[in-house]
Amino acid sequence: MPIVLPRVAALSVAGALGLAALGGLTSQGCKRREAPPTPITSAAPSASVPPQEVTRCRRRPDFGLALETSRPVAKPEEPTEDEEDDALLPFGVDVGDAVPTPFGFAAAGIRGAGQAFVAVLGERSSRRVDLGELHGDAETPTVASYGESLLVAVRTTDAAGFTIKLGRVAGPESSAVEWGHELTKLGRSVTSVELAAQAGRGALVYQTELKGELRLVLGSFPLAQLAAPFEAKPLDVKDAEMPRLLPRVGGFWLSWVRSLPEPKKAAGATGLAPTDAGAPRDPEERELLDPGLRVVEVAKLDEQGRLSGAPLRVGEPRRQVVLYDVAPLSSGGLLVATRSDSAAPGAEGGAILLAEVSVDGTVREERLDDDEIGAGAPTLLVDADASRPGPWLTVSAPNDATRLGLARGASTRLQADPLLGRAEVIAVSGGHFLAQRARGNSVVLETLDCSWPADAEPERK
Repeated sequence: MPIVLPRVAALSVAGALGLAALGGLTSQGCKRREAPPTPITSAAPSASVPPQEVTRCRRRPDFGLALETSRPVAKPEEPTEDEEDDALLPFGVDVGDAVPTPFGFAAAGIRGAGQAFVAVLGERSSRRVDLGELHGDAETPTVASYGESLLVAVRTTDAAGFTIKLGRVAGPESSAVEWGHELTKLGRSVTSVELAAQAGRGALVYQTELKGELRLVLGSFPLAQLAAPFEAKPLDVKDAEMPRLLPRVGGFWLSWVRSLPEPKKAAGATGLAPTDAGAPRDPEERELLDPGLRVVEVAKLDEQGRLSGAPLRVGEPRRQVVLYDVAPLSSGGLLVATRSDSAAPGAEGGAILLAEVSVDGTVREERLDDDEIGAGAPTLLVDADASRPGPWLTVSAPNDATRLGLARGASTRLQADPLLGRAEVIAVSGGHFLAQRARGNSVVLETLDCSWPADAEPERK
């Protein structure tokens, strides 16, 4: 429900400004003995005072959670907008995966130097469940929701290299973790762990380096026997990174970014363009200026986590860092949002390509042109309530404000809100938006209800 400023308060402010201005002019008139000043109306001061933005959001007081760092720190002064990134500093709080649940939300993260946790938020209670201390280069845990339970994957290290341990938090009121199988001896390179659950089975994928090539390793396991050993095997896809794993009816969706092999140079070519002085360009400079072709690919997996058919390419290959996100559709397909501008990585502006991959493998693409898109990756969010509209697309504006709207191809309308501000929207459930807001070395998770204009929610065809 929109929040409207009280009319009496607004008039009292305008009246006070008007009296102050009138008093100043009267005093000036007495000193200079000039004609009486022109009468001042309440409209005069309002011309110089910027109108207040009306919010379409309100905070829900019934569930939220403040996440504190795990080590004592000096209490900061009241944080300003410029300090909202402080929680990402060492010994702060870093929130990673967030998912909607039947009872609210769950978000995984790290406190301090490596204390892993999963935050469980519901209308009746909100709490933090500790997952233990991480070693090595700490990465936020991964969380997935199935039924009333939460599935977590925690990456850490031991003397033999990286390990990934599975765990379960059973029910919204539970504060205990039931630990399952642990993958060990994974080597010295494990990143981008993804987790999904569907129809009694779970799937796990992570990125590693094998023989100098980036590879994805995938494993599947029964949810009812979380402690049962299983094997994770490399996919037959080379130079793949940035995986995303989502459930679908009958299996899973898996997507990644792949670097394409380029044709060899003609005979006699060195691959190094000469400089003005005739000397060849430095190889490192060439690598920076001429990145390889990269493309987003999507594949279907069956219930056992096996590839079903050949991967599909989404969009055109580009010589830049590809930023993207994915979300399942109620039709059974997959929506892919990709930054499609040709600017340098981290630049503002440009377009987002919204591609809908159907179950039969057809791809329909629409380009969203918007001059108010800031730097960073687009994010797609799906409501836990399938009867509600979605997916939602969120991006940052050039001023770092969060902009949000239903993903409707070229017709997508992204909007900001003064109450939302620069807070990052990380999940949506039951029509409620979960946002994280940094406060010094802490992070506040808060839930917002927002009422967007009706014309921002057209029916999806």
